[in-house]
This record gives sequence, C-alpha cells and structure tokens, in this order.
Amino acid sequence: MSLVALLIPIVVLLVLASIVAFAIGANDSTMASVVGAKVLSLRNSVILGGILLIVGAVVLGQGVSTTIGLDMVTNPLSVDIVLVISIAMVVWMLFSAYLGYPISATHSIVGSIMGIGLLGQFVWGIPMVRWDTVSIVIIGWILSPILSLAIAFFLQRYVRRTVLSKSRGLTDVQRIEQIFGLLLLLMIIIICLSRGGNDVAKAIGLLTIFFVEPIEFTILLLFGGVGMGIGLLILGRRVVRTVGVELTELRPSASFSSATAGAIVLLVGTVLGIPLAATHILITSIIGAGIANQVSTNKTVLRKLLLSSLLTVPVSATLTICIYGIYQMALSIIFLV
Repeated sequence: MSLVALLIPIVVLLVLASIVAFAIGANDSTMASVVGAKVLSLRNSVILGGILLIVGAVVLGQGVSTTIGLDMVTNPLSVDIVLVISIAMVVWMLFSAYLGYPISATHSIVGSIMGIGLLGQFVWGIPMVRWDTVSIVIIGWILSPILSLAIAFFLQRYVRRTVLSKSRGLTDVQRIEQIFGLLLLLMIIIICLSRGGNDVAKAIGLLTIFFVEPIEFTILLLFGGVGMGIGLLILGRRVVRTVGVELTELRPSASFSSATAGAIVLLVGTVLGIPLAATHILITSIIGAGIANQVSTNKTVLRKLLLSSLLTVPVSATLTICIYGIYQMALSIIFLV
C-alpha cells in the first residue's frame, strides 16, 4: 500500500476532528456569565475564551479523551465508524449553534456512540459499547447539573447575607460588585481551562484509538483545542448571548456564585476523567444563582434549552444510524461503478 493511501484516512479523520472541535467551540457558553454581568464585552469574552480553551485542551485533556476513546467501546472502532460518528456530531452541533441553542457536546458524542452500539447489538450481533461505562457517564449527567445548581444557590444566598446586606449606599454596592467582577474572571478562567480539557475529548477522543504515542496525543489535543477556539470566535457569540443575556439577569456577585459552582463541578469531573455536559452545568448554575436572588428566568429561552438538551442523545443516535446506512450505500454504488 502506498504512502498516499495510508495518509488519506488519517488526513480525513483529522479534518473531521477539527470540524467537530469547531462545532464544540461554537456551542461553548462558558463566557456567558461575564457577558451577562457586563464584566467583559461579547467580543473580548470570546477572544479570551478561545485562548483558554486551547490551553485547557493541551494541559487537561488526556483523561477524558481516554475515557471516550477507549473505555466506552469494547473494541477499537474502525475508521469508517469514527467517520460516521464525527459527521453525525458535526451536523447536529453546527445546526444547533446556528440556531443559538447551546447543546452538550458530551450528549452528542455519547448519543452517537450509543447509535453504533444499537447497530452492533441488534443488527450485527456484536457488542460494540460498554453500557456500564455509558451508565456511569449518564449518572454524571444527572448529578452534575443538580450539584452545580445547589452550590450556586447556597453560595449566592451566603453572599447576599454576609456581604451584600452589609453594603451602605450605591457607591458601596458598586465597589463590591466590581470586586466580584474580578473574582468572576478568575472563576471563568478555571472553567474555561476545565472545559477545554473536558470538551476536547469529544473532538479527538475517538482518534486516540489510532494515535497512541505521547507526542501524537499532545498534537491531537492542541489540534482539537485550536478548533474549539476558532469555533467560539466565529459562531459562539450567539450561544454566549443566549445564555448570558437572554436566559436571566445577573450581577457580578451572582455571576461569581454561578461560575464558582460550575468551576468546582467541572474541574472535579475533568480531573477524574468523567465526560460531563459542561453546558448543562453552566446553565443550571446560572439558574441557581438567579433563584437565590429571586430573579425570574426567561421561560421561553429555558424551554428551548431544555428541548435541545433532551433531543441531543436520541437525535445523535438516530443521525449516526442513518448516516452509517447512507455511507454504506454510497460505498456500494462507488465500488459497483
């Protein structure tokens, strides 16, 4: 086999991984808190977020990438299957980003893997997916948003009672909110780094099956991080605006509480190698802080976010199955011709 024939599948997979990374970055709502609290402009927030995503991907991305690339499947997936999964993720995530709906990249890739698992189980008669690992991931999906909402709620109540209630006059309140604005930036940096490490796995995790050397792994992480950063810069503005401006109104103090809750939950999950739904964690933490402040949540926006979240797993699984069928038909026609 010629060198060109060997390189073509690798190049195709890398290009597809970069598109998946772009789609993940386009759905990143991490900077929503600083935009909603008017600490940073939308433009500056996505620039900072893009840089931090790249750094987080390289420094923290290995653990979660291994979970997705090796621990969720019974045997290494073929190039064809990885290709199909990547296409399904790209279609759904870019469509959602275009509409301004921040869906979870974790839900998308796990849903796609589940679609392949269903094909293997009921069509090919081959176990393709470790369903026990999938179950652990799903438990993490359920618990992490609940924890982030609870932490944000109780932290914001504590801030209100011990700090804000003691302020005297508008000048004092403004000074306190400015301090919380700086603290918020610190928490957002931690979240972005953690999210970069957690989310890069959804772009390049399956490629760890084919690239196992340490240098190759590092290059893959950098590749995915750059793709996510570019996605946030180009398309991520809509999602950041939806969550940060339209979902609910937060001052810097409340945004600090929500960001701290998100940082704690997401950083712990990333260090443990658990692929979490970062979008859900950040949104529920914003809602938790809003509830503590007795600020109403935009029900229409929240309904759209919940709907897109509930649809992601079944849509991704269905897309994967359909795309695999189309892919096989296309190969048959090509080879017949």
